[in-house]
This record gives sequence, C-alpha cells and structure tokens, in this order.
Amino acid sequence: MSTGASTNTGGSGKSALVIREFVSVEGGGGNARDEADAIRFRLVSYNILAQVYVKSSLFPHSPSPCLRWKARSQVILTLLKDLGADFYSLQEVDEFDSFYKTSIEDLGYSSIYVQRSGQKRDGCGIFYKKNCAELLLEETIEYNDLVPSLHDEAYLSSDKQNAPLTNRNNGDSSKQDLSEKFSILSVKSSPENRGDPNDPRVRLKRDCVGIMAAFKLKHPFHHVVILANTHLYWDPELADVKLVQAKYLLARLAQFKTLVTDRFECTPSLILTGDFNSTPGDKVCP
Repeated sequence: MSTGASTNTGGSGKSALVIREFVSVEGGGGNARDEADAIRFRLVSYNILAQVYVKSSLFPHSPSPCLRWKARSQVILTLLKDLGADFYSLQEVDEFDSFYKTSIEDLGYSSIYVQRSGQKRDGCGIFYKKNCAELLLEETIEYNDLVPSLHDEAYLSSDKQNAPLTNRNNGDSSKQDLSEKFSILSVKSSPENRGDPNDPRVRLKRDCVGIMAAFKLKHPFHHVVILANTHLYWDPELADVKLVQAKYLLARLAQFKTLVTDRFECTPSLILTGDFNSTPGDKVCP
C-alpha cells in the first residue's frame, strides 16, 4: 500500500493539506478464503525532513512561516494522525525526545528510536499502536561498524589492497564478522591519508544508522512481523558506500530473523522500509 500528502492552494491562494488515500496492494489473484485469512495492518514509511536541514536557501518557494518548527511540527503531527497507520517508520527524526515521543504517545503509540552517530541530531524511529502490536525484540544498526579500527592499522599493507580487514577487537562476534566481510580496503591507512576519501576509515564513516524490531501482532492474528527502518547515505558520488551499507543491512536482517525465529519459535514476516537515496536501476534497488 502507498500513501502521500500534498498541498493545494486552489483559487483562494490558501494552502490546504491534501491527504491521499491508501492504495491497496491486494487482489493479486488470491481466492476469497486467502483474502479472509490475510494479515492486515497499515504501515507508513516517511522521511519527514529533519528540522536542522530546513533552510530557506534550500526551499526558496516555501513561505518562511511554513519552514518554522512550530508550524511544521503541528502539520506533521496532523498528517500522521489523519493517516491512521498501525506502524510509522520515520526517517530524519531530530526532535524525538522533545516532541515526537510524547506527541505520538498521546495518539496511542509506543516507539523505539536510534539517533545517528557523531554530531548528527536526527535518526530513525518506529512508532506502533499499543493495541495493535507488542514489541518483542529490537536491535540497532550502526554503519560505522564497517569502518576499520585504528588498532588494525598495523595489519594493513599496500600489497593487501581490496582484502577484508581482520578485526582484533572484542565485541559482538556476529557484528564483528559482518564488519570484516564488508570492510573493503583500497589503500593503506596511515595518519597522512586520514582525510583521503579512498581511505576506508574516511569513506565508510558516514554516521548512518538503522533499527530493526520484532513485533507480535495482537488479536486476531498473533503473528510475528520484523520491521526494519534505515536511512542510507545520500551522495551519488559514493554509491559504493551506499551499496556496502545495504549489503550490511541485509546481512544483519538475516541474522536477526534467524534469532527471532529460534527464540520465539515462529516464522516471522519481514518488511524493510527506509530512505535508500536510490532510484530504480541503482545497485541498491535494481
């Protein structure tokens, strides 16, 4: 299903929010019994644009009052309320503690959230109706885990280009193994080239994150659903970084699905949402 929103000025010159209706993706040839037994819920994935990125120079055609947080926050909240989804998968959430958490809780939702690494204030959040689903398990994804460690510098040499990094650090073995698998070395790391975009410690460190969670849908389904939400790096000049992030995400999701399957003795469904900064035909979404 898909949905969206737009503004329409009409003849009055006043902007009015237009809420598009959900478009069903059902009716793919199943029989009536299959449709009656189908698991139904509403899910919205939405990059809501972090307020820190809202600048008049980037939106010259938008009236200044519309760009201010006081106005934007209420419009966003009204939109989410009107959509009436069971799950919201939101990207670029930068006012989680001060606004979204409590405001959406007042609408009957619980939430989980991961903020971007480094100095970035925004992150990814999943909001779910408390009377619709129960949170069973959650994990965060830090794409900076792909960055080769400074402690491994001694193990790098110019004759081992494009070889996976050997991680000697302690920590989560599964995440460590995946980080080793996807860390691609193109040049020798040294203090002199730490600003070089070809240095994997520079190229892969983009402070992007993701979050994945297992939910048990409540009456009448009692089915487990895994929902993942992420925001991949944006720069088309670094398409390889975005692809590595996507591969790491899928590998972590596969591990998470196995964990959920074994721990809760179920066969979970899996839904991946997010802002992938990609278009059809890109390597991320061919």
